[in-house]
Order: sequence, then C-alpha cells, then structure tokens
Amino acid sequence: MKNIYLFELSDVFANQVYLPYSSGVVWSYIKNNPIIKKNYQLKDWFFARDNASNIINKIENPSVLLFSCFMWNWNLNCEIAKVIKEKYPNCLIIYGGQHQPLSDRNKGFFKKYPYIDILIHGEGEEIVEKILLKSDNLKEIIGITLNLNNKEFITPSRKRLDEIKDCPSPFLDGSFDWIIKKNKEDKNYSFHATVESARGCPFSCAFCEIGEQYYQKIKTSYEKTKREIDWLAKNKIEYITDANSNFGIMFGPDYDLAKYVVEVKKKYGYPKAFRVTWAKGQADKVLQIAKLFEEAGVQKGMTIALQSMNKKVLTAIQRKNVDGGKLREFIQTYEKENISSYVELIWGLPEETLESFINGVTYIMEEGYHNYLDIHLMMLLPNAPISEPGYKERYGLKTMKAQPRFSHRSNPEQLVDDTVEFVTEANSFTKEDWIEGHQFRWLIIFGHYLGSLQFIARGLKKIYSIGYKEFYTKLLVEAQENSKTYLGKEYLNIRNNLDEILKNKRHWGDVIKEAGDINWEVDEASCIRLTKNKDTFYKELKDYLIQEYAFIDMNVLDTLFKYQLCRLHNPFKKYPFSKGFKYNIHDVIELDKKLEKKNNKLLFNGKNFNSNLYEWAKETLWFGRRIARYKTRVTVL
Repeated sequence: MKNIYLFELSDVFANQVYLPYSSGVVWSYIKNNPIIKKNYQLKDWFFARDNASNIINKIENPSVLLFSCFMWNWNLNCEIAKVIKEKYPNCLIIYGGQHQPLSDRNKGFFKKYPYIDILIHGEGEEIVEKILLKSDNLKEIIGITLNLNNKEFITPSRKRLDEIKDCPSPFLDGSFDWIIKKNKEDKNYSFHATVESARGCPFSCAFCEIGEQYYQKIKTSYEKTKREIDWLAKNKIEYITDANSNFGIMFGPDYDLAKYVVEVKKKYGYPKAFRVTWAKGQADKVLQIAKLFEEAGVQKGMTIALQSMNKKVLTAIQRKNVDGGKLREFIQTYEKENISSYVELIWGLPEETLESFINGVTYIMEEGYHNYLDIHLMMLLPNAPISEPGYKERYGLKTMKAQPRFSHRSNPEQLVDDTVEFVTEANSFTKEDWIEGHQFRWLIIFGHYLGSLQFIARGLKKIYSIGYKEFYTKLLVEAQENSKTYLGKEYLNIRNNLDEILKNKRHWGDVIKEAGDINWEVDEASCIRLTKNKDTFYKELKDYLIQEYAFIDMNVLDTLFKYQLCRLHNPFKKYPFSKGFKYNIHDVIELDKKLEKKNNKLLFNGKNFNSNLYEWAKETLWFGRRIARYKTRVTVL
C-alpha cells in the first residue's frame, strides 16, 4: 500500500483549531474509488500548526503528500515539502487550496519551488482522484500545472463539479471520526468546523479569491449540510462556520437551514455559534433569518459589509453598496428588532484616499451607528483579481510583506515564517497616509467601537455639536504630539510596533502577560491596559478637552465622564450597581433627548468577572466585540 499524508495546517487559537474541511472533502471524494482504496492508505492527517521538525519526524515512506494551502500555512507547507522531497525524492507533492498561483500567474514557479510536483487549480476533488489513477501519465489530467524539469506544463482548465450535494461528506462517511479519536489521544483541542451549504459567488469583488469568474455559479448542498450539523451537534462541536459566501441570497433554503440549526441547538445544546457571511447589499431581506439566529443565541451579529463609502473605490473593486439613506434604515431596523449588527470596511483599497477613508468612517458614526465597526487592512490574496499584474499597475498598488494579521493565536512569537502582502501604497495614498490611516483605525476601534471614548464623544456631539471627525482627528494629533500622555504612549507603542511588523520582525498585536499567552488586536490590547490606568487616561483627557473646548460647561463634562466610566464594562467592578446623575445624560445619548438638569438614578449591569482579566477580555473584547459586550446595560430607576 502507498502512504498518503494530508496537510491542512491551521493556527491554534486558545486551544481551538478547525477541522480540516478542504482536505476532508477531497479525501472523502477519492477514498472509496476501488482502485485508490486498493492501492493507497491514509497514513496521517496534519491539521494543527506545529514545529516543522515535529511534523516531518512523523512521516515515513510517503508516496503522496497533499497540501491544502492558504496564506497562514504556505511557508510552513514549503518547509515540510522541501525536506520530504530531499529525503524521499519519489514522493509526489501536490499543492491545492487558495494560495498556490493560478495557471496564468505561475511563470517561474517551479524554479523557486522545485520540490513541488503539481499545482491544482480550482476544485480539487476530481483532480486528485485523476492524479492518483493516472500517476504515470499526468499530462492528460486537466486543471493542473506540472513540474517538468523545473518548468511549467499547464493543462487546460477543468470545469467545476456539476453538483456538490451528491459529493461524500467527511463528517458523514467517518473521515472526521478518525480525527476526533486521534485528537482525544493526543492534544485534545476544541474543534471549530466548516460546512458548505453553497459553493460559489455571483459577485466579482476584486479583493476576493472567489471573485474569479470560475466560481460565479452557485452550487448548493442544503440537505447534506443538515445531516452534517446533526453530526457536529452530537459530537459537541461548539462553533460552526458556513462557507456559503452569501447566506440569505437564496432566501427560502437559507431560512429553512437556519430553522434547522435552531432546532438542533434546542435538541442537543450545540452548536453554541453558527457563523455565516450574509448576502451582500441585502441586509433588509435577511432580517428574518437574523432574528432566528439571534433568538437562539447562535449568531454573533449581523454584518453590513460596506468595504468603502467612496463611489470611486466601489467602482474599482466592482462592488455596489447600500446608499446612505438605506444604511440608516438598516441600522434603525436592526436596533428596533434588538438584533446586533456590525459594519465592515477595508483600509487600503484602490482609489481610496486618507481623507475619503476618514470621511467614510465618521459618516457611519454620524448616521447613528455605534455598535461595532470592523476595519480590515487590505491584503493581496494571490488569486484575487486585484493581484493580477495589470490591475496592480493600473492603480499603483505597492505592498509590504508581513505576517498574516491573525489575532488570538497562542505563542505568536513562534509564528514568524508565513507572510502575506499588505497594500501600503497606491496612486491615491502614500505609505505615510497608510500609516496614519492605520493609527486612525486603532483610535476609532479602541476609542469608539470598543467603548473607551464612545459616550464622551456621543455626548459632545449631541450637546455641543462637536462632530466625530473633529473629535477623533484632533485627538489623534494630540496623541501624536504629546508622547508623555497615556494616550500618546499608546499611540507611540503601536506606531513603533507597526514599523517592526512591516519589516517582518514581529507579529501583529500585543501579548499581555496578565491576559494569557495569546496576541490581542492592538485596539483590544489598549482596552486591556486601560483597565488599570483609567484614572490617568481620563484625567488627561478631561484636561485636554477643557483646553481645546473652553465653552464646555464643567458640570456637564463631569457628568459625561461619570457616565462614560459607568457604561464601559469593567472587569474589576461588581455588577449591578446604581449611580445618581444631575442631568438626563442617558436620555440625551441613547434617546436623542435635549439636555436637562434633572436628578435621576441609573442601574448599570453586566457580567461579573471577579478581576479575571483574561476571561473578561476573551468574552468582552474577543467573542463579544461584534455584539457590544463592552457596554453595560442601563435601567432608569
């Protein structure tokens, strides 16, 4: 029997790791072919990132190594493959997944990576089967690039599978039973899982790897997905992600699947969370699905994926967003229905300027959105349309290599090998602009969308018409110019770390000793450090505001700061507690009432963490950021 080794190496996040779905569907597809079954055996399946030597030492007499490649495991895959090829030169090394280049972008690839034998382009199920059946005549297999004496031999592209609903499932055919058993005997990780109710996307977003025409037809697999969800619930898998790129676009089947998830949760208590990527530009249409998930407690928030508020940017990336009026309508609808929502933007897109980026962020605030805003940094995924050489030249895109921007990884200092390309310059913005945008992003998320400044900013806007753009841009300048203040030191720390990150000398984010061995997002890290430095931070902030805005009534300002401290969840506080106020400040900020002198008492409530900083940060800033757990709940007494 010939030995097959499968690789789909994922990072470990606080002892959590993904079941290897991509390699799983390929293995399930090929393993029951009678010829393959007779001649090949699965010797081992590597799914959790580890030191390369630890993995290599477990490989004996391999015939085939099959790697599922993504940006977070590319270099580690290559390190393993190179050593194995030297040790076992007749071993066939195959790369599939989303990271190896498309056939029109791989010129000179095998000169750089001579130890790789085959690149798979597109869906891998049929191609791997053909490779194992025709290993003596690989030139006949379509959909691959072959290494022939370190030169590329490209075969014609293969059409997609006719259907995925009839393909075998690694959950249902016993493939993942092997992994569950192996895990219990070895590391005992907690698993996340991926299912695939639909494959493909009708949109052509330039920054996305499935923006290619190849994936534009949607293939569905709803009934199989239901059976997989049963398996996952029975095996007590807490977190499930549906790889459907537009959940809700096929409303009837998606609504039916959502109901099934809720029924399974009621029956088994699992999954704890079912994460989906919502249909783009149809946030109003998927409201009924979101309500189902919200009531069952399996969804962490409704996504409003905008990416940019700049029309020129949207044209460049082939996107169409809701207009401003519709955005306000969506926000109000979700709030009325008690459904958490969060907005997504990307900094570094073509045609974006620093000014248009800042205007877009603050416009969303002005529209009354204060729950959570996620701002991604633009990466060039190698097979996305935006990475095509002509596209990059047209928009003047320049990049710098750094580690993938993943947070909450265990021991992040050990993960310096893998890199991705971040867009740090374009025709529309300079590298200095990009850095300033990065710092603005940090201040907005730390200050507003994780709550550290939000209630002060909202109060000043309602009472004194100080706009959000003015408040945050001036405060950013203050942090830049006064490095001796608490905020200035935070700014400088993040700015200096960014220099090291862009030289690939360190990981993104910060590890904080009192909050575990994982790397927190920079904005989360600032919030964690703030828990023990509130007196200094808010005193300096008040002094700054008094100097900058002399017209502010001191009694009102004191009330704002008092309210801010009560609304920001505190791991060292015991909840609930009540406070008296001399102004109707809660009604002003949350209900748009006019400011009045009025004695009132408010009850503030939240979960008690008994000073456990890690648990507070995990539940409030990591798991709970999209549903605004950073805010305490308020009752007017």
